[in-house]
Amino acid sequence: MSCRKIYVRLPESCTGCRICEMVCSLAHEKTGVNPAMSRIKVISFPEKGLIIPRVCRFCRNAPCISACPVEALSQDAETGVIRVDEDKCIGCDRCVEACNFGGINIHPEDKTAMACDLCGGDPQCVKYCMNRTLIFLRPEEYRTVKDRAILDKTVPSVWPEPAGRDVTL
Repeated sequence: MSCRKIYVRLPESCTGCRICEMVCSLAHEKTGVNPAMSRIKVISFPEKGLIIPRVCRFCRNAPCISACPVEALSQDAETGVIRVDEDKCIGCDRCVEACNFGGINIHPEDKTAMACDLCGGDPQCVKYCMNRTLIFLRPEEYRTVKDRAILDKTVPSVWPEPAGRDVTL
């Protein structure tokens, strides 16, 4: 059985509201909301008219792990989550450079690597994404879901459906 991952359903559906960054930082930091401390990053490409959330893809044979000179990174066999041993991490940035997807960053205060931990199996970024741009599925579920209406129903959200607006794509 494969691990569930966070996927970007349709990049063009992201409005750039950055709620995902806010709830991520709130879930992980004792200091409150600070998007700079978020494990997910919203990146804007104005020349292409795109705004895309970037988050760890939990790669098999993750290059960030092999790039770490002090073996501070490991991968959870059950969830695929990249674990950071903050006592070992020296903040050298090699893991960040090795990641092709921008899924790992250096904490601005602690100066240690930080990556998505899926909020213990209940990713808050997915839960609070207003447009349901972020989804949490197994790879085989993501590949086989062809009908957007089915996909919309499989993605839980805390936001009510807007009255009179069709949210199916």
